[in-house]
Amino acid sequence: MNADSPASEPQAKAPDAAPRRGRLRLVLGLAIGVAALVLAMWGVPFDQVLTTLHGARWWWLLGIAALFLWQQAMRAWRQLVIIRAIRPDSSYRTNLSVLCISFLAINTVPGRLGEIVRPLLLLEREQVPLGIGFALVFLERVLDLCATFGMLAAVALIFPPPSHLIRLGGAEIDWVPLARGAAITMLPAVILVVAIAALLGEQLIAWARPVVATGPRTWRLAGAAGLRFATTFVSGLRAVRSPARLFGVIVLTFVIWSVSIWMYPMAAQAFGIGPLVGYGQGVGVLAISMLGGIAPAPPGQAGTYEAFVRAGLALYGIAGTGPTPDGIAPSVDAAVIAFALTMHWGIMFVQALTALYFLVVDRVDLPGLLALVRSGGWRQLDTDSPPEHQGLPGEDSSL
Repeated sequence: MNADSPASEPQAKAPDAAPRRGRLRLVLGLAIGVAALVLAMWGVPFDQVLTTLHGARWWWLLGIAALFLWQQAMRAWRQLVIIRAIRPDSSYRTNLSVLCISFLAINTVPGRLGEIVRPLLLLEREQVPLGIGFALVFLERVLDLCATFGMLAAVALIFPPPSHLIRLGGAEIDWVPLARGAAITMLPAVILVVAIAALLGEQLIAWARPVVATGPRTWRLAGAAGLRFATTFVSGLRAVRSPARLFGVIVLTFVIWSVSIWMYPMAAQAFGIGPLVGYGQGVGVLAISMLGGIAPAPPGQAGTYEAFVRAGLALYGIAGTGPTPDGIAPSVDAAVIAFALTMHWGIMFVQALTALYFLVVDRVDLPGLLALVRSGGWRQLDTDSPPEHQGLPGEDSSL
């Protein structure tokens, strides 16, 4: 294409626009995170939080770390089951590496752009087309969203909290109509989109081909690129079409989250509120914290996670200025904040260690991948070409 042609002009502006959007997302995310953290810490002296952290029962924290490592291993297994519908020779070890590294990117890159790293790694490591990689991420998010609303239903029907009101910073919010409205509107819509894409996607693509084949050249080029992506995306949902594979993925999702709930009673034991937090309370807190992950947030849900965890514990009456039952914390509120900070940043620390291990051992060029994500250059990749023909940053073969 001629460099002076009008069609090439937008491409010249794109590199400048992408960093500006990234900075805007970062500033907005940080503002939300700071506001949420202030709300979460409202009325709790920080020296009490430090005292509680210092007196934590560390053996319970080691148990939480071990359970989180198990969760990552199980999520990699779930990813492998889905990927093998497309790549039967895909290995568990590679999927574990991809999952750990991509989660580190999700926790550090603003605007949820870290989600793009996993499809890029699957393209580089397993030659999985980008559309299929995005379909994998989309399918996993749908499964986890279904698990979230399943836990909310369990809270409403099996483990009801004594109060429906969330109290934070002097404000009161009735969460029941909010959760019910989200379940009624969002969950059926997401399931319907997946069903249409999985069952009717190929027919819709065939119908769209003649539509995008006519019109201006820019329209045809954009339409052709969109159809290529849609074709691979629909192929990525192939796992949904196999009842046995879909059943296996659903069972793995159930096992992952039903066992992971135990991290919350374990954290409560570490900070002296064990008698107040059992499995049922753990279901409620995990569901509310996962629901909070849907809302706009800074990288790694910094601040917002703490706010939603404190809100979830408050629903069960776990709040107050009095000391904890066994005296570990000067106040229940201080124990709650220590609980939230540890469940957030302690787990993120363990996750980062696993990611760093695979980054070093597998020699993955994560900075190059992140630069590709931030610049928007990943959009120019041909999803049907091998990574070595696309300028995709990958393993450092010089080491």
